[in-house]
Amino acid sequence: MEIYGYCIMPSHVHLIFISENGDPSGLIRDFKGFTSRKMIKSIEENPQESRKEWMLWMFERAGKKNSNVKFRQFWQ
Repeated sequence: MEIYGYCIMPSHVHLIFISENGDPSGLIRDFKGFTSRKMIKSIEENPQESRKEWMLWMFERAGKKNSNVKFRQFWQ
């Protein structure tokens, strides 16, 4: 992934990038999988996160509504 621009917003991310291997959808799939695992782990392990239980519950609830998700859905 070669990133030309990005903007991280409170509820979403904007990326301007090029996939060097010519597979942008696969690259986004891998990016979303990696970042969702890292973000959920960070939320779970942060003792100062006051919304931890609510967020994990929301991710689990979203995951149950999507047949492609095994447990928790971070990205929409």
